[in-house]
Amino acid sequence: MPTFAVNCPGCGVSKEHMTTTANKIGVHCSCGISFSVNIEEQTVDDWWERKGS
Repeated sequence: MPTFAVNCPGCGVSKEHMTTTANKIGVHCSCGISFSVNIEEQTVDDWWERKGS
Protein backbone atom coordinates (compact mmCIF):
# COMPACT_ATOMS: atom_id res chain seq x y z
CA MET A 1 0.00 0.00 0.00
CA PRO A 2 1.55 3.36 -1.03
CA THR A 3 2.22 5.83 1.80
CA PHE A 4 3.53 9.38 2.11
CA ALA A 5 4.46 11.92 4.81
CA VAL A 6 3.64 15.58 5.51
CA ASN A 7 5.09 18.01 8.06
CA CYS A 8 2.93 19.37 10.87
CA PRO A 9 2.22 23.07 10.16
CA GLY A 10 2.67 23.81 13.89
CA CYS A 11 5.96 22.18 14.88
CA GLY A 12 7.28 20.84 11.56
CA VAL A 13 7.56 17.22 12.73
CA SER A 14 7.13 14.73 9.87
CA LYS A 15 3.92 12.70 10.09
CA GLU A 16 4.59 9.53 8.14
CA HIS A 17 2.85 6.45 6.82
CA MET A 18 -0.27 8.18 5.52
CA THR A 19 -2.08 5.96 3.07
CA THR A 20 -3.06 7.08 -0.42
CA THR A 21 -6.15 4.83 -0.31
CA ALA A 22 -8.16 6.96 2.16
CA ASN A 23 -10.50 9.76 1.05
CA LYS A 24 -9.46 12.20 3.77
CA ILE A 25 -7.00 12.04 6.66
CA GLY A 26 -7.22 14.05 9.88
CA VAL A 27 -4.07 14.34 11.99
CA HIS A 28 -3.80 15.41 15.64
CA CYS A 29 -0.21 16.34 16.50
CA SER A 30 1.09 16.33 20.08
CA CYS A 31 2.02 20.03 19.67
CA GLY A 32 -1.70 20.95 19.79
CA ILE A 33 -2.31 21.37 16.07
CA SER A 34 -4.93 19.39 14.13
CA PHE A 35 -4.90 19.32 10.35
CA SER A 36 -6.46 17.63 7.36
CA VAL A 37 -4.48 16.24 4.46
CA ASN A 38 -5.32 16.54 0.76
CA ILE A 39 -4.73 12.96 -0.41
CA GLU A 40 -4.45 13.78 -4.14
CA GLU A 41 -1.85 16.51 -3.62
CA GLN A 42 -0.35 14.92 -0.46
CA THR A 43 -0.29 18.31 1.26
CA VAL A 44 -1.84 19.91 4.36
CA ASP A 45 -5.30 21.14 3.34
CA ASP A 46 -6.43 23.02 6.47
CA TRP A 47 -5.12 23.31 10.03
CA TRP A 48 -6.10 24.76 13.40
CA GLU A 49 -4.89 24.90 16.99
CA ARG A 50 -6.88 22.75 19.39
CA LYS A 51 -8.18 24.52 22.49
CA GLY A 52 -7.43 22.95 25.88
CA SER A 53 -10.34 21.92 28.10
